[in-house]
Amino acid sequence: MRGRAGGARQLFGLCAAALGVGAWLAPPQVRPTLLVLGAIAASAGGRIGGCVAAVAAAAAPVGVPVKAAAVAAALVAGELDHRHRRDRRTLRARTFTDRLTGLRNYDYFSEVLRSELARVRRYGGCMTLVLLDIDRFKAYNDTHGHGAGNRLLASVGHVVAREKRDADIAARFGGEEFALLVPGRATEALVVAERVRQAIADIPTGALHRTRVPDIVTASAGIATFPVDARDADELFEQADRALYDAKRRGRDRVVCAEHLHEDEGRLAG
Repeated sequence: MRGRAGGARQLFGLCAAALGVGAWLAPPQVRPTLLVLGAIAASAGGRIGGCVAAVAAAAAPVGVPVKAAAVAAALVAGELDHRHRRDRRTLRARTFTDRLTGLRNYDYFSEVLRSELARVRRYGGCMTLVLLDIDRFKAYNDTHGHGAGNRLLASVGHVVAREKRDADIAARFGGEEFALLVPGRATEALVVAERVRQAIADIPTGALHRTRVPDIVTASAGIATFPVDARDADELFEQADRALYDAKRRGRDRVVCAEHLHEDEGRLAG
């Protein structure tokens, strides 16, 4: 997307340069048209492009009325281009953002995950997936209502965003399930996951519903690492989900790594 946008701006820049040269070399009666077209083309660079085009138009060998029109056209077109690109960035951010929690959504996370795994395949290293689920969320929702449930989800999203590292990518998958993509091995992801788990347990839930009586809210998490535990994205999700299920089975409010499941299976097989 960025490459195509950059290529288009370069093309507009070349057109603007050609039209600008033409405005100096062409017969006088053609210069105004070339000048205005060149100013508009140059303004595809946004506000800066519009300002540059306006300065170039002011120095062109044409009459004052034509200069004024070309300067105005360059500035207006530059401003419109700037606002259009800003709106597109905003729309793209909204498309990939979960509105309730402010985290990324499933579509964005899945896209980034596959991209990061491809990078690891090419350059080496590890990428770790953390799947995190709020324990007994349905019971909380049934007891306090959907409004309180949504406020709890928003609070958990805030906690996840606060406790993760800058390099980590966090998303809400829907319902009460969250995900973290952590560069590095399971040991690094375990530190992050434990920090998030503890912070969720510390959420002051009494302020989230009408009874004002604090509930103990906990979360469980499963961790799997590529390429240690899985060969592709689908298997990575499967292994992390197995680890999450095991965390629930062991009593909830804990983090389980897929590699520990493999060790347990190995001991049972032995």
